[in-house]
Amino acid sequence: MKIAIIYSTSSKNTKNACKILSNKIRASVQLIPIEKAKTACLLKYNFIILAGSAYNGKVQNALKRYISRNIKTLKEKPIALVMNCEEGIDTKDRLNKTFSEELVDKSYISSNFGYELDPNEGNFIEKRKINNIIKDYKKDGKSLPVLNMDEIDNFANYINDMIDKRVD
Repeated sequence: MKIAIIYSTSSKNTKNACKILSNKIRASVQLIPIEKAKTACLLKYNFIILAGSAYNGKVQNALKRYISRNIKTLKEKPIALVMNCEEGIDTKDRLNKTFSEELVDKSYISSNFGYELDPNEGNFIEKRKINNIIKDYKKDGKSLPVLNMDEIDNFANYINDMIDKRVD
């Protein structure tokens, strides 16, 4: 089975989560950044995983445009959906806003992998914002957000179970 993980990210969180996921899947997996994703990418693979980061409730426009341009093909392919955003939110609602209700309902599995804050990432303004967020977490005595490795493991196990049950 050939699997494509097409991802968009404003930070390295989604890329890192997708790399971790790809290493756990027992199949041929190709990581494709949204900037390099073409319609042909969808046709070469048996299964498509779309992944995006949601920052302040919004996903990158490039991913939304890609989905919009390729919605017909995506509806014909087996897909799974991944988000990287804060935990403790209505994940289904966020997925619907990010990927469309139609794709969420059609997907085999969807998940929120959480996110991490990296104070060394981005331009000066982004670094400053991240450092301020980190200060707020520490001031409130909260733990910093981290990628949810259990969720990534569960997602990979689901995909691997599908692969194991597949009959060519």
